Amino acid sequence: MQSFFVFVLALTVGYVTCHPHGAPTTACNTMYPLHKHNPQKSPCPFETKPYQAEIFSNSSVRIALHTLSLTASSDSSEGSSSSSETSIDSFNGYMIMAFELPSENAVALGTFQVHNDSHTIDCHGLYQNAATHSSKSHKNIVHLTWTPPADFEGDVIFKTTYVASKKLFWMNQVSSPVRVKLAGAREDEKSAKTVLLPNDFSEAKLYEEIAFLESSQYISLWVICSLFIVGFSCAVLAKLIMASRAKTYATLESI
Repeated sequence: MQSFFVFVLALTVGYVTCHPHGAPTTACNTMYPLHKHNPQKSPCPFETKPYQAEIFSNSSVRIALHTLSLTASSDSSEGSSSSSETSIDSFNGYMIMAFELPSENAVALGTFQVHNDSHTIDCHGLYQNAATHSSKSHKNIVHLTWTPPADFEGDVIFKTTYVASKKLFWMNQVSSPVRVKLAGAREDEKSAKTVLLPNDFSEAKLYEEIAFLESSQYISLWVICSLFIVGFSCAVLAKLIMASRAKTYATLESI
């Protein structure tokens, strides 16, 4: 009975410390995986990379958590470098949150949309503002989508804790910042780049063009009519002259 109790206790401790189904909500404040080991101090072999450096508050940014294929030293207790080196080419677990700069004592912002092998966490009384793994499978890259609050404007960084094993993890790895602009700023920029003519000016220009076209048509019609009248008059005059000459010839012949 005692051996059975020890066995069950060991299983329970293993589950609590390894968290194969993702980080618990108790990790929201520190992002510490509760593995009873110290985090690594060596360069992290993983990177949190936003695909955009600037977005609007009504849009989203895609994020990649991926392996850098660096060589990191393993430490079994204190997180310091050791003589044995292990090539880290994948991670088993992670936890990520977004914070406004400066991020000291800040609350995680926005919401995450996740894909396979991941799920969201509700931290600091908010909804889906953190994401973590759903299994302890080896991962080379994980894609996430983050959406800022609709009324937010400022700079945001993403902090990620990467877990390669129970003894090998890196905490609070910071991404490059992402600038979030208010959605209204997009319309202001478009207005600034677009030169709009006043309505009265546009209408006056339109009337001027119509008047020009109408006057051109009138002139063309007048020219045509004038030519027609001149031609008709010349034809009548020529006919009268010919008739007068014919009469004169007839008179002369009679004499």
